Amino acid sequence: MAAAAATALLAAPSAYANDAEDEANYWHKDICVDPGYGAFKFTLFFNSNFMGSWRNIGYNVSDFGGPRPLTFCQIGASAPHPGWGMNMKNNAASAKNFHSTYTGYVYYNSGFKGAVDDVAWGRNLNYTKNNNASFKWQG
Repeated sequence: MAAAAATALLAAPSAYANDAEDEANYWHKDICVDPGYGAFKFTLFFNSNFMGSWRNIGYNVSDFGGPRPLTFCQIGASAPHPGWGMNMKNNAASAKNFHSTYTGYVYYNSGFKGAVDDVAWGRNLNYTKNNNASFKWQG
C-alpha cells in the first residue's frame, strides 16, 4: 500500500518544485536507472540521439545549477562514459519522456523562462541544446 502511494506521488508532478521534490530529484534511487524503467519519467541525455550519460528527473527543476547542481550519472560499459559527472545545466542535447499524461518542457533559462523545447516522447533538443537551465511538467 505504501509503495503504491509513493508511486502515485512520483507519477503526478506538481506545478512547482518544493523542498521534498528537490531532494527527490537529487537523491532518489531512480535518478540513474535505465531510462523508462523507474518512477522518474523524464530523462536528459548528454549527447544527441539519446547517447552518452543521462539523468532521470521526476519533478520540476527551476535551476539545474541550483545550490546543489544536478549532474549526469556514471553509466555505461565504457568508462568514463561521455558526460558522466558533468553538470546538467547547459549540457543536455536530447531528452525522452516516458510519462503517459504530461509533456516535459526544457527551458533555456532558470525559473522556466526563455526558449523552450517541448518533449512529448523523445527528441533532440533544438532551442535549448547545450543551453538548458530548467525543466517543467505540463499536462
